[in-house]
Parts: sequence; C-alpha cells; structure tokens
Amino acid sequence: MEPIEVNTGKRPGLLVSVIIPTRNRADLLQNCLRSLLAQDIDPESYEIIVCDDGSMEDLAPVVAQFQPELPIIRLLRQPHRGPAAARNFGVLESRASIVLFLDSDVLPDKSIVSQLIEALNRNPSWAGAEAKIQPCEGEQTPLWDAPFSDNGGRFHTAAIAYRKEALMLAGGFDETFKESACEDVDLAAKILKYGPISFVREAVVYHPRRRVTLGMHWKWRKFWRYEMILAKRYGFLAFPGNPAGRFPRLRVALAAMVTLPFGRFIEGLKYISQKPHEGALACLYALFDIFCGLWALPAILFSRVPPRRNYLRNQKKSTSQYLNPFIIEEKEV
Repeated sequence: MEPIEVNTGKRPGLLVSVIIPTRNRADLLQNCLRSLLAQDIDPESYEIIVCDDGSMEDLAPVVAQFQPELPIIRLLRQPHRGPAAARNFGVLESRASIVLFLDSDVLPDKSIVSQLIEALNRNPSWAGAEAKIQPCEGEQTPLWDAPFSDNGGRFHTAAIAYRKEALMLAGGFDETFKESACEDVDLAAKILKYGPISFVREAVVYHPRRRVTLGMHWKWRKFWRYEMILAKRYGFLAFPGNPAGRFPRLRVALAAMVTLPFGRFIEGLKYISQKPHEGALACLYALFDIFCGLWALPAILFSRVPPRRNYLRNQKKSTSQYLNPFIIEEKEV
C-alpha cells in the first residue's frame, strides 16, 4: 500500500475503532453490544461507535447501559440516509488506525477483535481482514436467510476490518447505495487497488437467520440496480472473480429474471419431499422473483451509473474533544 498522510485523530493506545450502523432494532443492537463485553482484549484498547441512521426508537438508553463496562463508546446520530452514509460518519469520527465494521444484528465471537488486529499487524501489506460469518438460529431451509462467508471473498461489512488509510484512499462507502446491498462489495473493489483483503478464519461472527417473506423478495428487487452498478464499474457480477462479460447490463438482467429465480425454484423443489409446505412456498417465492426481475428491468437496462466519488474528502468533522466517554453527536444534511 502506498503511504498516505491522514489525520486520523488517533488516540494513544487505541488499537481499533468498532463501527456499528443501525436503524431501530434496539434489541438486536443490545445483543451485539453484550457480545462485545466478552472480548478477550482490554476494553480500553478499542472504541465502539454506534451510528444511528435516523432511528424512530431512542437508542441512547441502550448504548448508555454498556458505558460502565465498555468505557469508550459513543452514539452518533444522522437523518435517515442509509447504512453507507452511517458508516462514513463513523469513519470520520474514528480515532484508531484500524476500523472494524460490524452489523448491529451479529453476535461477535469473543476473539474477533483481537484476531483481526493481530492478522493486520502480522501482515502490513494487507489493506483489510475479513472475518468468517456463520449463520445461526432459525432453520437451514430456503425460507430462512442470512449472509455467510466460509472462505472469504464476500467482503460483507457484517464483519470486516480495514486500515483507515485504505478507507480514506478509497473514499469510503458510496452513499448512492441507499439500501444495505452491494455497498460493501463496491468499497472492497476500490480498496483492493491498494492491497489485499485477506480472510481470517479464526475471527468469527454469528448472524441470526431471518424468516423470508414475500415482502423481503419485493424489497430485494431494488438491489438489482446496485448489482448493475457493480457490473458496469468493475466488470463482475455480485463478487470479484465472477465476470459480468461484455454486456454487463444484459448479464444482470439474465440473473434477475432467469438464473436466480431458477436456482431458488430448484432449491425449493429439494425441500418438498422433506417439508412440503416450506418447499412449495419457496417455489412460489422463486416464481415471484421472475416478476420482481421484470419490474427491475428498466433500472437494470437504462438507469445511469453514478460516478464513484470520495465521500470522506472535505467532510466537516465533529469538533468534540471527547471529554466524556459517552457522547451523542448529531449530523445534519
């Protein structure tokens, strides 16, 4: 990685800044913070920054209850602008040279912070270190969903650490990605220009499965536009190493209307003999995905690809001196 001078506002002895974006979901955030209590390193060696993306719930009491045992914890608030913008807010307020992103619904293993720090310290050429994501709870059927990463290369911000200088070089997360979809892979594609992002199998988080509904499939239709942006910008579909070909828009359209629905339909058929109701419902959802793909087709074929700009440059940083370890900072648009 090329050296760069960045004003990180580094605090002596602070090894890592843990950034957790959230919107509502107070119960899940509480579980995540409770898991961080069990980390096997000194709590004074890392800070926790909870980035509230316009929650309608008051998250201050949830965060404040952990302050006695997690002394360097802060709550940042911004109007609802999406998780990418919330994470950028956290990066700008972070004070360590390593930034660890966690989602508010994950349960970190007790050694995840120390494992990722040690891996980056042992490998100074790495720009980032990716943790293993292990689904938990729920059922292992097509009607339950959770991100996973057994061998790396997924770059989920559910659990990944980056050097802050790499984040600054890459310009942070693209805030035109308003949903929690593809913004993490987009960032990784930029950061890979400055150094490898390697997989640390010993660093683990557990991600609860969510029951899949028809409404979730309808929401997922909006993600195809982001997949198209990745394909046009970087030439891959979904993840690096999966080429989008000479006609990326058509490749994404094919995936939306044929490849993904067909794959989900076959997966549903496999479960019909074991769990007829679950399998049949999964097949119906797969057929609904064809309609969702058709609905997304105009965005895939005709929407513009926004320029990838630096979202961390010339941002106004908070003037707080952090005299109180628990501070609420507000950000206006």
